Amino acid sequence: MRLVQWRRQTFRALQVRNYRLFFVGQVISRSGWWIQMVAENWLVVDLGGSGLVLGITSALQFAPLLLFSAYAGVLVDRRDTRKLLIATQCASGLLALIIGLLALTGVVQIWMIWLAAFLLGCLNAFEIPAREAFTMELAGPAHVTNAVALNNVVRNSSRAFGPALGGWLISWAGIGACFLLNAASYAVVIAALYRLNPSALYEERAAPHRRGQLREGWRYVWRHLTLRTALLITAVAATFCTNFIVLLPLYISQTFQKDAEVYGLIMSCLGIGMLMGSLMAASWTAPTLKRVAGLALCFGLAHAVVGVAPNLVTGFLAIAIMGCASSMCLTCCAGYFQLHAGESMRGRVMALYTLA
Repeated sequence: MRLVQWRRQTFRALQVRNYRLFFVGQVISRSGWWIQMVAENWLVVDLGGSGLVLGITSALQFAPLLLFSAYAGVLVDRRDTRKLLIATQCASGLLALIIGLLALTGVVQIWMIWLAAFLLGCLNAFEIPAREAFTMELAGPAHVTNAVALNNVVRNSSRAFGPALGGWLISWAGIGACFLLNAASYAVVIAALYRLNPSALYEERAAPHRRGQLREGWRYVWRHLTLRTALLITAVAATFCTNFIVLLPLYISQTFQKDAEVYGLIMSCLGIGMLMGSLMAASWTAPTLKRVAGLALCFGLAHAVVGVAPNLVTGFLAIAIMGCASSMCLTCCAGYFQLHAGESMRGRVMALYTLA
Protein backbone atom coordinates (compact mmCIF):
# COMPACT_ATOMS: atom_id res chain seq x y z
CA MET A 1 0.00 0.00 0.00
CA ARG A 2 2.78 2.43 0.87
CA LEU A 3 4.54 1.62 -2.41
CA VAL A 4 1.36 2.38 -4.35
CA GLN A 5 0.93 5.68 -2.50
CA TRP A 6 4.58 6.58 -3.11
CA ARG A 7 4.21 5.83 -6.82
CA ARG A 8 1.08 7.94 -7.11
CA GLN A 9 2.69 10.80 -5.23
CA THR A 10 5.98 10.61 -7.16
CA PHE A 11 4.42 10.45 -10.63
CA ARG A 12 1.27 12.48 -9.99
CA ALA A 13 1.98 15.04 -12.74
CA LEU A 14 1.66 12.25 -15.32
CA GLN A 15 -2.07 12.22 -14.57
CA VAL A 16 -2.27 15.42 -16.65
CA ARG A 17 -2.57 14.40 -20.31
CA ASN A 18 -0.70 17.40 -21.72
CA TYR A 19 2.25 16.87 -19.41
CA ARG A 20 2.23 13.12 -20.08
CA LEU A 21 2.57 13.72 -23.83
CA PHE A 22 5.39 16.20 -23.31
CA PHE A 23 7.12 13.87 -20.83
CA VAL A 24 7.21 10.98 -23.34
CA GLY A 25 8.60 13.31 -25.99
CA GLN A 26 11.31 14.51 -23.60
CA VAL A 27 12.33 10.94 -22.71
CA ILE A 28 13.09 10.26 -26.37
CA SER A 29 14.52 13.68 -27.19
CA ARG A 30 16.93 13.91 -24.23
CA SER A 31 18.29 10.44 -24.99
CA GLY A 32 18.83 11.53 -28.58
CA TRP A 33 20.60 14.68 -27.40
CA TRP A 34 23.13 12.70 -25.33
CA ILE A 35 23.68 10.29 -28.22
CA GLN A 36 24.49 13.29 -30.41
CA MET A 37 26.84 14.77 -27.80
CA VAL A 38 28.89 11.55 -27.74
CA ALA A 39 28.92 11.43 -31.54
CA GLU A 40 29.89 15.09 -31.84
CA ASN A 41 32.88 14.74 -29.52
CA TRP A 42 33.97 11.53 -31.23
CA LEU A 43 33.61 13.17 -34.65
CA VAL A 44 35.86 16.04 -33.55
CA VAL A 45 38.48 13.53 -32.36
CA ASP A 46 38.06 11.49 -35.56
CA LEU A 47 38.78 14.60 -37.62
CA GLY A 48 42.06 15.07 -35.77
CA GLY A 49 40.84 17.51 -33.17
CA SER A 50 42.87 18.03 -30.00
CA GLY A 51 41.68 18.66 -26.47
CA LEU A 52 41.72 22.38 -27.27
CA VAL A 53 39.43 21.83 -30.27
CA LEU A 54 37.05 19.82 -28.10
CA GLY A 55 37.05 22.63 -25.56
CA ILE A 56 36.27 25.21 -28.24
CA THR A 57 33.39 23.05 -29.50
CA SER A 58 31.91 22.85 -26.01
CA ALA A 59 32.42 26.58 -25.39
CA LEU A 60 30.68 27.52 -28.64
CA GLN A 61 27.70 25.40 -27.68
CA PHE A 62 27.25 26.65 -24.12
CA ALA A 63 28.44 30.28 -24.29
CA PRO A 64 25.15 31.47 -25.89
CA LEU A 65 23.32 30.36 -22.73
CA LEU A 66 25.34 32.89 -20.78
CA LEU A 67 24.96 35.59 -23.41
CA PHE A 68 21.34 35.30 -24.47
CA SER A 69 19.29 33.39 -21.87
CA ALA A 70 18.30 36.53 -19.90
CA TYR A 71 16.92 38.20 -23.06
CA ALA A 72 15.29 34.91 -24.03
CA GLY A 73 13.21 35.15 -20.86
CA VAL A 74 11.72 38.42 -22.13
CA LEU A 75 10.77 36.73 -25.40
CA VAL A 76 9.20 33.81 -23.54
CA ASP A 77 6.98 36.18 -21.53
CA ARG A 78 5.86 37.94 -24.71
CA ARG A 79 5.23 34.96 -26.99
CA ASP A 80 3.18 31.77 -27.14
CA THR A 81 5.57 29.36 -25.39
CA ARG A 82 4.26 26.30 -27.25
CA LYS A 83 4.87 27.89 -30.66
CA LEU A 84 8.34 29.05 -29.55
CA LEU A 85 9.21 25.49 -28.50
CA ILE A 86 7.98 24.08 -31.81
CA ALA A 87 10.17 26.57 -33.69
CA THR A 88 13.31 25.79 -31.66
CA GLN A 89 12.76 22.02 -31.92
CA CYS A 90 12.33 22.22 -35.70
CA ALA A 91 15.53 24.26 -36.08
CA SER A 92 17.52 21.96 -33.74
CA GLY A 93 16.35 18.88 -35.61
CA LEU A 94 17.35 20.48 -38.91
CA LEU A 95 20.87 21.17 -37.60
CA ALA A 96 21.23 17.54 -36.48
CA LEU A 97 20.01 16.33 -39.88
CA ILE A 98 22.50 18.53 -41.78
CA ILE A 99 25.52 17.45 -39.71
CA GLY A 100 24.40 13.81 -39.95
CA LEU A 101 24.23 13.97 -43.74
CA LEU A 102 27.60 15.76 -43.92
CA ALA A 103 29.13 13.04 -41.72
CA LEU A 104 27.63 10.25 -43.81
CA THR A 105 28.96 11.76 -47.05
CA GLY A 106 32.41 12.32 -45.53
CA VAL A 107 32.60 16.07 -46.29
CA VAL A 108 32.17 17.36 -42.74
CA GLN A 109 34.91 19.63 -41.37
CA ILE A 110 35.72 21.07 -37.96
CA TRP A 111 34.42 24.55 -38.82
CA MET A 112 31.05 23.07 -39.79
CA ILE A 113 30.78 21.39 -36.39
CA TRP A 114 31.73 24.65 -34.68
CA LEU A 115 29.06 26.57 -36.60
CA ALA A 116 26.42 23.95 -35.82
CA ALA A 117 27.44 23.90 -32.13
CA PHE A 118 27.13 27.70 -31.88
CA LEU A 119 23.75 27.75 -33.63
CA LEU A 120 22.48 24.94 -31.40
CA GLY A 121 23.68 26.90 -28.36
CA CYS A 122 21.73 29.95 -29.53
CA LEU A 123 18.61 27.83 -29.95
CA ASN A 124 19.09 26.27 -26.50
CA ALA A 125 19.40 29.75 -24.96
CA PHE A 126 15.76 30.29 -25.98
CA GLU A 127 14.52 26.71 -25.69
CA ILE A 128 15.62 26.06 -22.09
CA PRO A 129 13.82 29.05 -20.44
CA ALA A 130 10.79 28.34 -22.64
CA ARG A 131 10.74 24.68 -21.58
CA GLU A 132 11.14 25.62 -17.92
CA ALA A 133 8.30 28.16 -18.09
CA PHE A 134 6.12 25.80 -20.15
CA THR A 135 6.17 23.26 -17.32
CA MET A 136 3.72 25.46 -15.39
CA GLU A 137 1.39 25.65 -18.40
CA LEU A 138 1.47 21.88 -18.81
CA ALA A 139 1.05 20.76 -15.20
CA GLY A 140 -0.56 23.74 -13.50
CA PRO A 141 0.25 25.07 -10.00
CA ALA A 142 -0.94 21.87 -8.28
CA HIS A 143 1.60 19.63 -10.02
CA VAL A 144 4.37 21.97 -11.20
CA THR A 145 6.95 21.04 -8.56
CA ASN A 146 6.39 17.35 -9.26
CA ALA A 147 6.67 18.02 -13.00
CA VAL A 148 9.99 19.85 -12.47
CA ALA A 149 11.30 16.84 -10.54
CA LEU A 150 10.12 14.42 -13.25
CA ASN A 151 11.88 16.60 -15.85
CA ASN A 152 15.06 16.04 -13.86
CA VAL A 153 14.36 12.30 -13.75
CA VAL A 154 14.31 12.35 -17.56
CA ARG A 155 17.47 14.47 -17.71
CA ASN A 156 19.43 12.30 -15.32
CA SER A 157 18.30 8.93 -16.66
CA SER A 158 19.16 10.00 -20.21
CA ARG A 159 22.57 11.16 -18.96
CA ALA A 160 23.12 7.70 -17.45
CA PHE A 161 22.07 5.65 -20.49
CA GLY A 162 22.29 7.95 -23.54
CA PRO A 163 26.11 8.09 -23.80
CA ALA A 164 26.40 4.29 -23.54
CA LEU A 165 23.82 3.89 -26.31
CA GLY A 166 25.66 6.48 -28.39
CA GLY A 167 28.96 4.63 -28.06
CA TRP A 168 27.32 1.38 -29.16
CA LEU A 169 25.58 3.09 -32.09
CA ILE A 170 28.85 4.65 -33.33
CA SER A 171 30.51 1.23 -33.50
CA TRP A 172 27.47 -0.42 -35.09
CA ALA A 173 26.13 2.18 -37.56
CA GLY A 174 28.62 5.08 -37.63
CA ILE A 175 28.74 8.65 -36.37
CA GLY A 176 26.30 10.01 -38.93
CA ALA A 177 23.57 7.66 -37.74
CA CYS A 178 23.73 9.20 -34.25
CA PHE A 179 22.95 12.66 -35.63
CA LEU A 180 20.14 11.30 -37.80
CA LEU A 181 18.63 9.45 -34.84
CA ASN A 182 18.69 12.65 -32.80
CA ALA A 183 17.03 14.53 -35.68
CA ALA A 184 14.27 11.91 -35.66
CA SER A 185 13.86 12.29 -31.89
CA TYR A 186 13.02 15.97 -32.34
CA ALA A 187 10.14 14.92 -34.58
CA VAL A 188 8.64 13.03 -31.62
CA VAL A 189 8.73 16.17 -29.43
CA ILE A 190 7.22 18.30 -32.20
CA ALA A 191 4.42 15.75 -32.66
CA ALA A 192 3.77 15.77 -28.90
CA LEU A 193 3.59 19.58 -28.86
CA TYR A 194 1.08 19.57 -31.73
CA ARG A 195 -1.07 16.96 -29.95
CA LEU A 196 -1.40 19.03 -26.77
CA ASN A 197 -4.85 20.30 -25.88
CA PRO A 198 -4.47 24.12 -25.86
CA SER A 199 -7.66 24.60 -23.85
CA ALA A 200 -6.22 22.48 -21.01
CA LEU A 201 -3.04 24.54 -20.69
CA TYR A 202 -2.65 26.75 -17.63
CA GLU A 203 -2.32 30.06 -19.42
CA GLU A 204 -0.98 33.26 -17.95
CA ARG A 205 -1.38 36.78 -19.20
CA ALA A 206 1.37 37.60 -21.70
CA ALA A 207 3.67 40.50 -20.92
CA PRO A 208 3.06 43.57 -23.10
CA HIS A 209 5.74 44.53 -25.61
CA ARG A 210 7.68 47.49 -24.21
CA ARG A 211 11.24 48.64 -23.63
CA GLY A 212 13.19 47.79 -20.49
CA GLN A 213 11.59 44.41 -19.81
CA LEU A 214 14.94 42.73 -19.18
CA ARG A 215 15.76 45.27 -16.46
CA GLU A 216 12.22 44.85 -15.17
CA GLY A 217 12.88 41.12 -14.69
CA TRP A 218 16.07 41.80 -12.72
CA ARG A 219 14.28 44.42 -10.56
CA TYR A 220 11.35 42.09 -9.95
CA VAL A 221 13.61 39.35 -8.56
CA TRP A 222 15.70 41.81 -6.58
CA ARG A 223 12.66 43.48 -4.95
CA HIS A 224 11.30 40.15 -3.71
CA LEU A 225 13.50 39.03 -0.82
CA THR A 226 12.63 35.34 -1.11
CA LEU A 227 13.29 35.18 -4.87
CA ARG A 228 16.51 37.17 -4.46
CA THR A 229 17.70 34.86 -1.69
CA ALA A 230 16.83 31.73 -3.69
CA LEU A 231 18.64 33.08 -6.75
CA LEU A 232 21.77 33.85 -4.72
CA ILE A 233 21.69 30.37 -3.16
CA THR A 234 21.35 28.82 -6.62
CA ALA A 235 24.22 30.90 -8.02
CA VAL A 236 26.56 30.03 -5.14
CA ALA A 237 25.68 26.31 -5.19
CA ALA A 238 26.01 26.09 -8.97
CA THR A 239 29.29 28.03 -9.07
CA PHE A 240 31.15 26.14 -6.36
CA CYS A 241 29.51 22.70 -6.35
CA THR A 242 28.58 21.78 -9.93
CA ASN A 243 32.19 21.70 -11.13
CA PHE A 244 32.41 17.98 -10.36
CA ILE A 245 32.21 17.17 -14.09
CA VAL A 246 35.65 18.80 -14.44
CA LEU A 247 37.02 17.54 -11.12
CA LEU A 248 36.04 13.86 -11.30
CA PRO A 249 38.48 12.84 -14.09
CA LEU A 250 41.33 14.39 -12.06
CA TYR A 251 39.94 12.87 -8.86
CA ILE A 252 40.14 9.37 -10.36
CA SER A 253 43.39 9.72 -12.30
CA GLN A 254 45.45 11.76 -9.82
CA THR A 255 44.02 11.11 -6.37
CA PHE A 256 43.49 7.35 -6.75
CA GLN A 257 45.65 6.68 -9.87
CA LYS A 258 42.89 4.70 -11.61
CA ASP A 259 42.06 4.30 -15.30
CA ALA A 260 39.20 5.29 -17.59
CA GLU A 261 37.18 2.18 -16.71
CA VAL A 262 36.93 3.30 -13.08
CA TYR A 263 36.08 6.81 -14.26
CA GLY A 264 33.18 5.39 -16.28
CA LEU A 265 31.94 3.47 -13.25
CA ILE A 266 32.07 6.53 -11.02
CA MET A 267 30.19 8.60 -13.60
CA SER A 268 27.48 5.93 -13.63
CA CYS A 269 27.46 6.07 -9.82
CA LEU A 270 26.97 9.84 -10.02
CA GLY A 271 24.14 9.41 -12.53
CA ILE A 272 22.37 6.84 -10.35
CA GLY A 273 22.63 9.17 -7.35
CA MET A 274 21.17 12.05 -9.37
CA LEU A 275 18.35 9.83 -10.61
CA MET A 276 17.52 8.75 -7.05
CA GLY A 277 17.58 12.38 -5.90
CA SER A 278 15.13 13.35 -8.66
CA LEU A 279 12.75 10.56 -7.66
CA MET A 280 12.92 11.61 -4.00
CA ALA A 281 12.26 15.25 -4.89
CA ALA A 282 9.31 14.19 -7.07
CA SER A 283 7.53 12.77 -4.01
CA TRP A 284 7.67 16.08 -2.12
CA THR A 285 5.04 18.77 -1.84
CA ALA A 286 5.66 22.47 -2.50
CA PRO A 287 9.28 23.55 -1.81
CA THR A 288 10.10 26.24 0.75
CA LEU A 289 13.00 28.66 0.99
CA LYS A 290 14.18 26.85 4.13
CA ARG A 291 14.32 23.59 2.18
CA VAL A 292 16.21 25.30 -0.66
CA ALA A 293 18.83 26.57 1.81
CA GLY A 294 19.05 23.25 3.65
CA LEU A 295 19.56 21.23 0.48
CA ALA A 296 22.20 23.67 -0.77
CA LEU A 297 24.06 23.14 2.52
CA CYS A 298 23.77 19.35 2.12
CA PHE A 299 25.07 19.65 -1.45
CA GLY A 300 28.14 21.54 -0.23
CA LEU A 301 28.78 19.09 2.61
CA ALA A 302 28.53 16.12 0.23
CA HIS A 303 31.03 17.86 -2.06
CA ALA A 304 33.42 18.23 0.90
CA VAL A 305 33.02 14.57 1.90
CA VAL A 306 34.09 13.51 -1.61
CA GLY A 307 37.21 15.61 -1.23
CA VAL A 308 38.29 13.94 2.04
CA ALA A 309 37.25 10.36 1.17
CA PRO A 310 40.11 8.10 2.42
CA ASN A 311 39.66 5.36 -0.17
CA LEU A 312 37.92 4.62 -3.46
CA VAL A 313 35.01 2.70 -1.91
CA THR A 314 34.18 5.66 0.32
CA GLY A 315 34.63 7.92 -2.69
CA PHE A 316 32.06 5.94 -4.69
CA LEU A 317 29.53 6.19 -1.87
CA ALA A 318 30.22 9.91 -1.33
CA ILE A 319 29.84 10.65 -5.06
CA ALA A 320 26.48 8.85 -5.16
CA ILE A 321 25.34 10.96 -2.18
CA MET A 322 26.69 14.10 -3.87
CA GLY A 323 24.74 13.29 -7.04
CA CYS A 324 21.59 12.74 -4.99
CA ALA A 325 22.07 16.03 -3.09
CA SER A 326 22.78 18.01 -6.25
CA SER A 327 19.64 16.74 -7.96
CA MET A 328 17.42 17.43 -4.94
CA CYS A 329 18.92 20.91 -4.47
CA LEU A 330 18.54 22.07 -8.08
CA THR A 331 15.10 20.48 -8.43
CA CYS A 332 13.92 22.26 -5.29
CA CYS A 333 15.35 25.58 -6.52
CA ALA A 334 13.63 25.28 -9.91
CA GLY A 335 10.32 24.31 -8.31
CA TYR A 336 10.52 27.26 -5.92
CA PHE A 337 11.00 29.71 -8.79
CA GLN A 338 8.15 28.12 -10.75
CA LEU A 339 5.73 28.55 -7.85
CA HIS A 340 6.73 32.06 -6.78
CA ALA A 341 7.30 33.80 -10.12
CA GLY A 342 4.53 36.30 -10.77
CA GLU A 343 2.15 36.19 -13.70
CA SER A 344 3.73 37.34 -17.00
CA MET A 345 7.18 37.21 -15.30
CA ARG A 346 7.78 33.46 -15.30
CA GLY A 347 9.89 33.40 -18.47
CA ARG A 348 12.27 36.06 -17.18
CA VAL A 349 12.51 34.51 -13.71
CA MET A 350 13.28 31.05 -15.13
CA ALA A 351 15.79 32.60 -17.54
CA LEU A 352 17.62 34.17 -14.58
CA TYR A 353 17.54 30.77 -12.86
CA THR A 354 19.07 29.23 -16.01
CA LEU A 355 21.69 31.98 -16.09
CA ALA A 356 22.56 31.39 -12.42
